[in-house]
Amino acid sequence: MLFRRLSLGNRLALASASLVLAAIAVLGWAVSHEVEDYAHDMIGTSLAETGYQMADKLDRSMAARVKEVQLLQGVHALTAQMEPSRMRELIGQLQASYDVASWIGVTNSAGEVVAATDGLLEGKSIAHRPVFTNGRQALWVGDVHEAVMLAQLLPSPGGEDVKFVDVAAPLNDEDGRFMGVLAVHLSWEWAERLKASMLSPREQAQDIDIIVVSNEGTVVLGPRDLLGTQLGSLASLSETAYSGPSWTTETWPDGRQYLTGRAVSDGEGAFPGLGWTVLARRPVEAAFAPVTRLQTKLLTGGLIIALCVALIGWGMLSRLSAPLARLSRAADKVRQGAGASTIPLELSSPELSRLSRSLRSMVSQILNQRQAIDELQGMASADPLTRLPNRTYLGAQLEQRLVSARQSQRSVAFLYLDLDGFKGVNDTYGHHAGDRLLIEVARRLRDCLRGEDIAIRLGGDEFVLIVEAESDKARWLVQAVGQRIIQAISAPVTLADGQQASVGASIGVALWPDQAETASEVMTHADAALYAAKAAGKGRVYLHDSHGLAQALT
Repeated sequence: MLFRRLSLGNRLALASASLVLAAIAVLGWAVSHEVEDYAHDMIGTSLAETGYQMADKLDRSMAARVKEVQLLQGVHALTAQMEPSRMRELIGQLQASYDVASWIGVTNSAGEVVAATDGLLEGKSIAHRPVFTNGRQALWVGDVHEAVMLAQLLPSPGGEDVKFVDVAAPLNDEDGRFMGVLAVHLSWEWAERLKASMLSPREQAQDIDIIVVSNEGTVVLGPRDLLGTQLGSLASLSETAYSGPSWTTETWPDGRQYLTGRAVSDGEGAFPGLGWTVLARRPVEAAFAPVTRLQTKLLTGGLIIALCVALIGWGMLSRLSAPLARLSRAADKVRQGAGASTIPLELSSPELSRLSRSLRSMVSQILNQRQAIDELQGMASADPLTRLPNRTYLGAQLEQRLVSARQSQRSVAFLYLDLDGFKGVNDTYGHHAGDRLLIEVARRLRDCLRGEDIAIRLGGDEFVLIVEAESDKARWLVQAVGQRIIQAISAPVTLADGQQASVGASIGVALWPDQAETASEVMTHADAALYAAKAAGKGRVYLHDSHGLAQALT
């Protein structure tokens, strides 16, 4: 309903803005969808590549550590007969240039430490530890674990539990006899430094996490809240076959969704690999924040463009529709009675020029026809002699008069009047004198009535007067008007030849709606009252009462 009240210019402006906004919305959706897919793939691939690089660095770094242990193993073969104190000194010199090792120790064949870093655990037996039991057989690399015997002896950075990766190798003499084990505890802190080197400051600010998960699904490197937790429920860790770096979107134990890149450590050189899985993750909301900003900018830009188009369109269409508005206002004035010249000549375009000229011509013809019709209607509804309304007018207007009276809750009095002595004037002085008498009677009737009352000539010397009044004053008003009419008509009338003639009047009255419901009924009652007045001696006013009788008012 509101759209129907808008002007043509506003409708076109609104439609144009809607179309522009819809086009921008569709284009924005397509662009943002494409950008989202591209960003999704690009970020996922980048995370998978980050995981692969971290796994590769871990493998290469561990392979280098294993080679260093093998080198130490060869050094020991050359210094097998060295005193423990000298061996301890050599271990210290080696460790000074070998910062990833937290502890290096040499045991005898029984598993007792005979030389070690800073003398730690010397004289202690590690025969029950995996580093000895596995290292006496062959070169062995153990998975990440917390310190046990060295937990209280080595400093803990940040107060956290010290973690090691163990590398051990058997020590044999020249004859191949087992002499002990070379044990190296690699500080897991080097993996932290390796992880930190993987991410630039910009990437660190983008909430990218690198997580290393052991073969058992335990987090051995990553955020503090994940260290030591099990991630076996992740789809990234449940994949059995590995075909290279990959990525997916999945929900982590904290309930948030992350883009997750995956790579598996498969060893390097002498390092056989420990089955580590490297995960690089980034929260979805952070990853797609640029896409969200792009969508917001597209929407905002679309709204601004649509508003500008609407304003420009409204301005242009207002100029185009202004002539139509002027023509519409001119048509309203014509409807209220103005002439055809009120319609302006619009010369801004050939179409408007033809339209305005056509409207002028059409309105001029309509007004001329209307004038002619009014004149014909006036002639048809007016008595040509007295210029009073005639019987035709009475039939056309009576019902409307009753409807109006009903709405205002007023009474309508019908006064049926007949001249007394008119036939004698006609017979004595002629019809011309009779016509002059009727003209004068009509004038006197008009003078006796109020502006809203009507005097009608039915024909010959019969007239009907219609008078409205308040219901409680109708009887009194009819009596006063009737007396005034009888007095006015009874006065002599001067004819054309200077002679004078006199007539009287008899009046029958009926009230609507007190005494009748329809116009025909009330006219019948008034006619009956008129005959009663004439029968009573003429020059009288008789009122039809509710009992069907007539009673004299004068």
